[in-house]
Amino acid sequence: MQITKITVSQAVQFFKKKDLWAKIALTVLFLSYLSFCRACFFNPIAGEIYPIYKYGDKNLNQCELNGKKIFLERENQNESFWYDFFVDTNAPCVWHLQYQDDDGSRKNILTYRFVIDGGVAGGGSLGPDIGIDERQDSIVIIYDAEPFDGFTIEPGPFSDKIVLQKGASRKDIISAHCAME
Repeated sequence: MQITKITVSQAVQFFKKKDLWAKIALTVLFLSYLSFCRACFFNPIAGEIYPIYKYGDKNLNQCELNGKKIFLERENQNESFWYDFFVDTNAPCVWHLQYQDDDGSRKNILTYRFVIDGGVAGGGSLGPDIGIDERQDSIVIIYDAEPFDGFTIEPGPFSDKIVLQKGASRKDIISAHCAME
C-alpha cells in the first residue's frame, strides 16, 4: 500500500510541474487511443448484427418467425469518431428488425431510430429492449421505450401481422417468446 501511495504522489508531483512535453505526450496518447476506438469492445459508430435468441433457452436456439431466423441490425453511423465525439454524440442509431429469407439475404420487418444514451464511452442504452411473440394471427412486438420517431413497418410477408405494444415493465418484454435486451 505504501508503494502505491508513493507512486501516485510522485506522478501527481510530476504533472504539477510545468513539464509541457509530458502533458502534450499524455494528451496525444489519450487522443490516439480514442481515435482508434474501433478496436474497443464498444464502438457506437460501427454497425452490427445481433441474432435474437429464444429467451431463457439454455441451448441458445435462434428465434424464428414462420421458420425464418430473425436478427436485429444497427446501421453504421457515417460520421467519423471525431465528429461523434466533439459535435454530435447523440446522433440516433438506426435499427432494423430483420428476417433471413430463403436465399440467405436479410430483409427488414421494421425500422426505428434511437438516440444512444451514454455517449462515446458506451455504458448506456442503444435502443429499446424488445420482445417478440408469434401468435396464431399476429406477431406482437413488445418494447419498453419509445423510439426517436416511432416504428416504421416495412412492406413484406409480416407487415400485415405486426402489432406494436408498449410494455408496462421489463417483465413484459422478458415474458415474450423471444427477447433482445
